Amino acid sequence: MAVILPIITEFNAKGTQKAIKEFQKLEGASAKAQYAIKKSAVPAAAAVAGLGLALVGATKAAMEDQAEQVQLALALQNVTGATDAQIASQEDMITKMSLASGVADSELRPALASLVRGTKDIEEANKALALAQDISAGSGKDLATVSDALAKAYGGNMKGLAALSPEIKAMIKDGASLEDVMNVLGGSFGGASAAAAATAEGGMKRLGIALAETKESIGAALIPVVEALLPYLIAFGAWAQENTKVFLIVAGAIGGIAVTILALNAAIAKITSVTGLANRSALNTATTPFTIICAAA
Repeated sequence: MAVILPIITEFNAKGTQKAIKEFQKLEGASAKAQYAIKKSAVPAAAAVAGLGLALVGATKAAMEDQAEQVQLALALQNVTGATDAQIASQEDMITKMSLASGVADSELRPALASLVRGTKDIEEANKALALAQDISAGSGKDLATVSDALAKAYGGNMKGLAALSPEIKAMIKDGASLEDVMNVLGGSFGGASAAAAATAEGGMKRLGIALAETKESIGAALIPVVEALLPYLIAFGAWAQENTKVFLIVAGAIGGIAVTILALNAAIAKITSVTGLANRSALNTATTPFTIICAAA
């Protein structure tokens, strides 16, 4: 006769549950680490990209400033035979004038060049530029228009000055000399530029000028790097122009590789996600208590 002895026992899950908790901690720590890395990578990438854009912008501003300096230097040399020292002095004067008045050096340089051509004298052109700034600030007319009118007046054409105010127009009509007209303009608009610079708006403009100068200084340090790369970039541009089909094939291949990498990354992420779910499912199954029933014959 067979004797059946039902033996029922419960599995002690304490050790397994402890191990599972440790795995979950590790899983949580990994997830947190990945989350932290992703979150920190976004602003880091943005910062690097922002820095790159800022440096490109600074270099571009410095190159534009350099081109403007070359144009003014050319005018000073051609009209007055200015030396390098005199040109450097004029650049220093423009920087100081710009910071004091809040008028950009990109406006002051062409204005001075125009006045140099009209007066044929650097010292007289500097006086006329100071007056042009006052007239511009007092009348609301842009500096280029005012300086052009003054430059033409030195050449005998005072039609532009007549448009600045009814008083000047009447004087010119009555045959006033250029000196008389300049004295009246100085009396009517004198100090207008300094007064405008002293306002809150003027202060903000001067701050903007100071920041722009800093930006240009940073960019100026990078110009030699750009100049060193230019021959290679120009050569590459010429090659691309002459070999359009080859260039398009290369560009397409690079684009295809990029797409493949993105697809691979997406697939890996998907596999990792599914594997993670499977692991968690297995761990959950392991936590289920079970009963062992033994039969003895």
